[in-house]
Amino acid sequence: MKIAPMILAGSMACLGLGLEGASAQTKDPALDKLASDWTAAFARGDARALAGLYTENAIRVTPEGGKVIGRAAIEKAFAAGFEGPARGAKIAISIGSVQQVSADIAVNEGTYEVTAVGPDGKPAPPVRGSYLNTIVKKGGAWLIAGNASIVPSPAPAK
Repeated sequence: MKIAPMILAGSMACLGLGLEGASAQTKDPALDKLASDWTAAFARGDARALAGLYTENAIRVTPEGGKVIGRAAIEKAFAAGFEGPARGAKIAISIGSVQQVSADIAVNEGTYEVTAVGPDGKPAPPVRGSYLNTIVKKGGAWLIAGNASIVPSPAPAK
C-alpha cells in the first residue's frame, strides 16, 4: 500500500514544526507562532496556508517525493497529498532542539508521526520519522527555508 509515502509527502513540507514541546525549546514567541500556524493549517488540510509558512524559494526534501523547490511547488505538493491519501491525516510533532545560528536564522530538528485512514476505511499504519528545518526570520516572523524529512529504513526480512 502506498499510503505511507503519500501521507509523508503531504505532511512534511515540513512538516516541520509542531506545538508539542515548542515552548520548552524556544524563547521567541514568533517561533512558537510558526509552530502553531503550521500545525493548524495541516489539521485543516490547507495547502495554501502551509505554503505561506515557507520562504518564496524554500526547498523541501522527502524520501518519496524528492526535492521540491519554491512556495508554489510546495503548495501544489501539499494540495495533492490532501486531495489523496493524506485527506484527514493527523500529525504529531515533537521538537527535539532549536539551534539559533544568528538573530534571523535557526535550525530545528525533531520527530513526527502521521496517522491516516487507508482506502479500505481502516487505520493505516502510522508513519514515523525525523525532520530537520532551516528557518529564517523575515519581518518579525519565522518562515521555513529548508525542510528535510527522514523515514527509517524498514528492518531487513529474516
